[in-house]
Amino acid sequence: MKRNENMIIINKLDNLYSNTKRFKYNYSSQRKNNNNKSFDKKIIIIIIMMFIYFQYISNFLNNNISKIINDRKKPNQCNDYIKYNVQNESPNNSNLKIFIMTHKDFNLKRRNSVYTIVADDKSQLKKKYNLSIIYAENGKLYKLKRAYGEMSKLYYIYQLYKTGEMNSKYIGLNHYRRYFKFNDDIPDLDDIFKNYDVILNRPRVIKKGMRKQFCKWHICKNYDEIIDIIKDIKPDYYESANKTIKLTKIHYHNLFIMKKSDFLKYCEFMYDVLFEFDRRHNLTSDEDVLKYVKNNFYQSRLQGFLSERLGNIFYFQNFKKIKMFL
Repeated sequence: MKRNENMIIINKLDNLYSNTKRFKYNYSSQRKNNNNKSFDKKIIIIIIMMFIYFQYISNFLNNNISKIINDRKKPNQCNDYIKYNVQNESPNNSNLKIFIMTHKDFNLKRRNSVYTIVADDKSQLKKKYNLSIIYAENGKLYKLKRAYGEMSKLYYIYQLYKTGEMNSKYIGLNHYRRYFKFNDDIPDLDDIFKNYDVILNRPRVIKKGMRKQFCKWHICKNYDEIIDIIKDIKPDYYESANKTIKLTKIHYHNLFIMKKSDFLKYCEFMYDVLFEFDRRHNLTSDEDVLKYVKNNFYQSRLQGFLSERLGNIFYFQNFKKIKMFL
């Protein structure tokens, strides 16, 4: 009897074990099936995304390649204009000269003959350029070329215009890395100056005003000295100098195109004030300036920084309608 009961218990245990094993097998196979299904979904999604992407690329190329081909078939008006101006100045702008100020070799992106490169001396330029080059090594500010930056070379140009050795109806200033956006395709300046007084680059918006902004980055007392100098030697500009203290839009980098008469006035105002500043501090060379700013190499561009603020005072006083590029 006992033996039969034991056999019954053993059979039940065997059945339980086999059912458990079957359950495990079914569960694991179900998990595998689910994983395969999720993997398949991911592949389908990736394929759909790739299809959409390649469809977009295909549409873009179809729309633009035909344009490029057609443009190549047409005569390149821009290049024709440039080639024309390498040999001859544009009839509408024969009285324009834009001076590109540099102190080193650079990638020249202009070919129009209205542009002239101005460097401090021949040692700075090793490359060949297809534009006229002027060297300012005999200029008064050659020994202050770092302190004045582009304004040392502009003074040399100013002297050429003042003495009549150079002449043009309009004068412009660009840098080796900063230009007006019209590139070689010079607009009709006679037409622009019928409605505007000057061409400048777009101003930068500052929050605290011109004086506070200068004081944040430079030597604050120098700004106040410039205002005092204007009061002493250029009293006609003193009111504008005070009003521009809180100016919140500043034209940096001294980029401009002006009529010759305004250019001469601009330079006279600019250099009279800066030369008086130099005289009061006995600054006759870059070494003097570096010593004055306590060997701070960045601040040794002192007169260049001051010239940007003086330029804005001049613009405020003399120009009501400004045409802006860049």
